[in-house]
Amino acid sequence: MTGKRKSGLSRIHYPVFLTRRVFDAYVTVPKGVEGQDEEGRLWDIVWTLRFAIRRAQQGQNRLPFALYFRNDSHRPKLVKLIATCGALDIGNPQPAITVMMPDED
Repeated sequence: MTGKRKSGLSRIHYPVFLTRRVFDAYVTVPKGVEGQDEEGRLWDIVWTLRFAIRRAQQGQNRLPFALYFRNDSHRPKLVKLIATCGALDIGNPQPAITVMMPDED
């Protein structure tokens, strides 16, 4: 299932993009981690983002949200991410959401 389809299923009305760092760290399933797939991990990010958007203050530029991921055979760890909303592209002012690590800008 594509990311665009996932954002539609989660009732997020704008396209959602992930930075490469977020995708590699939390969507790609690390070797040795069983019982998970990329589709499920992507869904977890988009679904958690949906609830963060619903709780957001109007006019908030950076929306922090957090969820748990298991990237090894140990307990899941809390991961903090940031979502921002801006223009889709320089020539296209349609809103789009980007999910990134807290230290990305």
